[in-house]
Amino acid sequence: MAYSWDNRVKFVVRYMYDIDNNGYLDKNDFECLAVRTTVIESKGDFTPEKYEDNRKVMRNLWNEIADLADFNKDGQVTLDEFKMAIQATCLERQFEDLPAAVQSFVNKLFSAIDFNGDGLIGIEEYRVDCCSRQAYSDLKELDEGYTKLCSDEDKKKGGIDIKRFQELYAQFIGNPDETIGAVYLFGPLTELS
Repeated sequence: MAYSWDNRVKFVVRYMYDIDNNGYLDKNDFECLAVRTTVIESKGDFTPEKYEDNRKVMRNLWNEIADLADFNKDGQVTLDEFKMAIQATCLERQFEDLPAAVQSFVNKLFSAIDFNGDGLIGIEEYRVDCCSRQAYSDLKELDEGYTKLCSDEDKKKGGIDIKRFQELYAQFIGNPDETIGAVYLFGPLTELS
């Protein structure tokens, strides 16, 4: 089930946090995320100030994840540990009720996806973000995902604003319903093993 809660959590671990692809989360992943986020936000430029800001956000995120999910305190968070932590801290919660470091990460993520800086994630930005994580053989599949993701209000605005993105992220990670539009937040998903 590509849109099950379990598969969405696997997606977050594999495609958003496990940057070095070693199968678990550790401090190195979040150091790499700081570099990646800085480069993406700055469209290839790299300023020490922006990097330090991103590094602080990512270190806080790692520390919070480690505190919540590294149950055996080995410096690594497995998929199972991450799922248990997400279940305890994010399931059925609104964005404002998510851990503070997760909120900061989501805001940074929005800034990185909104590469034209207009305050909205339009279809072109959605396509770029989705294709940066997964392979798609047909643009139609992505465009249909964006259409399912957007509410009528989003369509009127011309895209997804940060408030809506925050709401969608909270639903993506915390709502087990497979039929909600939020399941398309990061593109059409495939079932992960």
